Amino acid sequence: MAAQPKLIYEFGPFRLIPGERQLLCGDQPVPLTPKTFDLLVVLVESSGHLIKNDELLKRIWPDSFVEEANLSVNMSALRRALGEGPEDHQYVETVPRHGYRFVAEVRETWENGAAIAASAASESSKIERVANLQTQPSSVMPATAPRSRMALRQWSFVFVGLLLLVVAVVALNAGGLRDRLFGNRNPIRVQSLAVLPLRNVSGDAAQDYFADGITDAFINDLAKIDTLRVMSRASVMRYKDAQNSAAEIGHDLKVDAVLAGSVARMGNRVRATLQLIHMPTGRTLWTADYDRDLRDVLTLQGEVRRDIAEKIGLKTPPRQDKANVTSVNAEAYDHYLRGKFYLYRQTREDNEAAIAALEQAVVKDPNFAAAYAELAQAYVWKLFLFAPGEKQLEEKAFVAVEKALALDPDAAVAYLARGRLLWTPANHFPHDRAIMEYRKALSLNPSLDEARNQLALVYCHIGAFAEALQESQLALATNPNNNLAQFRIGQTLNFQGKYDEALSVLRTIPRDANPALVGHQIAWALFNLGKKEEASTLLEQLLKDHPEDTGGVFTSIQAVLAASAGQERLAEDRIKSAIEKGKGFGHFHHTAYHLACAYALMNKPELALKWLEVAAEDGFPCYLLFERDTNLDSLRQDEKFVTFLAKQKQQWEHYKTIL
Repeated sequence: MAAQPKLIYEFGPFRLIPGERQLLCGDQPVPLTPKTFDLLVVLVESSGHLIKNDELLKRIWPDSFVEEANLSVNMSALRRALGEGPEDHQYVETVPRHGYRFVAEVRETWENGAAIAASAASESSKIERVANLQTQPSSVMPATAPRSRMALRQWSFVFVGLLLLVVAVVALNAGGLRDRLFGNRNPIRVQSLAVLPLRNVSGDAAQDYFADGITDAFINDLAKIDTLRVMSRASVMRYKDAQNSAAEIGHDLKVDAVLAGSVARMGNRVRATLQLIHMPTGRTLWTADYDRDLRDVLTLQGEVRRDIAEKIGLKTPPRQDKANVTSVNAEAYDHYLRGKFYLYRQTREDNEAAIAALEQAVVKDPNFAAAYAELAQAYVWKLFLFAPGEKQLEEKAFVAVEKALALDPDAAVAYLARGRLLWTPANHFPHDRAIMEYRKALSLNPSLDEARNQLALVYCHIGAFAEALQESQLALATNPNNNLAQFRIGQTLNFQGKYDEALSVLRTIPRDANPALVGHQIAWALFNLGKKEEASTLLEQLLKDHPEDTGGVFTSIQAVLAASAGQERLAEDRIKSAIEKGKGFGHFHHTAYHLACAYALMNKPELALKWLEVAAEDGFPCYLLFERDTNLDSLRQDEKFVTFLAKQKQQWEHYKTIL
């Protein structure tokens, strides 16, 4: 049957195509998370009318109970995508305590609607003219006129009927006839893709790491297509041993298509069988078999990317088409895949195994850029998670980064590693440079959700809250299970003073996902909401479960609670304990900020200002937080605080120029 014309909504420079789940600004796709897209559709379909919050919640989350915080987060993401500022209401108007109204002028059009109508009218007029012409009385052969006219009329009906049938068959595209005659003017669009874990069909379970590695390679290579959203490794690997069908997984991940298949390594040969499945129709769009020498596996990755891009009508960036892809030492590639397999598991033992394998990879092939990039990542993880005292790790990581980029300037993971190495206490947290590194990584691989996590982290520390929320939302779009991105949203909402919303978001994070990190932000939200007893109980439990209290963050919030209750002696005791626990901790600036709040609540401005300056100079120059946090209100008239705030504002104005 013919594809039905698609309804298109146009407003400002945007075109919204609900049937394709696509928002365009000019000719460029605008990335939106699935729920943010659903929110936009609901608003636009009811443009000019107020839609209440409860109705929006029911329509966007019909099968779930969610709180209004989720709506606020998605609305913020939508405003950013449309280019609206906090006070701008060009598209969406907020009706306080009620809901939202889409206020921009909306034009409804149908894809190819005018052309279809014109074509149908043209065919009808032709048929009518033929029928009229053939049914007119003839002026010749009078002797046989009655019989001739009757025969002519009968044949006219037959002719018209056949002509109508042909028009209908072509119009309805029966059997794909119109596509074969005139070509398919509306090819299937694929704008989001998940690469499912490739099955290991080598017959050797020990080769699972190889199948996982090739899966990861395809994900990273396809993510280089700028207009294609590719789900991250973490989001698809949870389906590795699941019994779900490809269609079920694709629908779970809300993507347009999935790439599924198998891979086997036979000696120094790699064989892959792949198929691309379109989720809305269930059609197999493309299948292919590849059989290559293992040394040519990098070339294979590029072939798959180009073949899929060509099939779904997307262009690969020129830099990739011209890339000088060389062969790789087969043994080095094997070490490389083993290293990545262990690297993702992030335990001390697995990190050591990853480093050992990746060091072997670069020894076997000194020109293997990707191995150097992953080795840099492994060193960084060890430095930050397991051995912060091993100073030589930082040097090793920098060397690996520079080697990777010298061999391949487009190695996205290397820029991610360099950003993390730069943004440390030893380097005085150079926010500008870290932002540049993470942005470069994302320009090369938009699906690198860890780079979005790190970029959101920096944004949050300098007070770029809207940008932090946007990057966290985009990280969730490629990896819906990214708990760190969800945490960053909650933390950012806390810093914005939106404690109810922060609490709702933080409580959606699974309890086993870094409970210490999430717990202290929940405690901070509870305190600021006036739920001090609940906050105190939570902190006691956190200290019982995590007595080391890394960085002294739990104890510092206890100091704030004591100060707010007028228990100055207890507050001072907690402050001393927090300082002791926080010695040498990389992100002590959060503890320092809590200490400043405690002293402000005790009306001790000099000590409060001392710890504010420590926080700001130690990587947390968060002017927008300092400017509005009510815990600092006792300092507002203090001359030194006014000077401090003016300095922070000046720095914030600089940061705004690079956002």
